[in-house]
This record gives sequence, structure tokens and C-alpha cells, in this order.
Amino acid sequence: YDPSNTYFRALTVGVLNTLKVAVIGIVLATILGTLLGIARLSRNWLVAKIAYWYVEIVRDLPLLLQLLFW
Repeated sequence: YDPSNTYFRALTVGVLNTLKVAVIGIVLATILGTLLGIARLSRNWLVAKIAYWYVEIVRDLPLLLQLLFW
């Protein structure tokens, strides 16, 4: 995209970029959630406790604060 393109082209590029980021985010969140869920069920005490504390800390933080952090 460059400034000489039409508004429709800019809108199309914006929508495609948004969809690309959303799909990547969904895939990564699914992988992270699955790994953390498996880790919480682990018989290894250390792995289970690390996963437990990660989930509890992230669950208690407001979403806006997490967005500002990342």
C-alpha cells in the first residue's frame, strides 16, 4: 500500500492485516492454552505449580494492564 492508492485499497489492506494478526493470535493462544492445561495436569510437581501460578497471575490481572505490558 502507498498513499496514491484508493481508500478502498487502504481499507482492504487494513482488513487483511487485522485478519492475519487475529488468526496468528488465535493459533498461538490455542497452543499456549493447551500446553498450560497439560502442564496443570502434569504429575511433575514443579511443572504443575509453575503452570498453576502463571494461570492465577494472568487470571487476576486486568486485560488492559496485560495489553500495556505486552
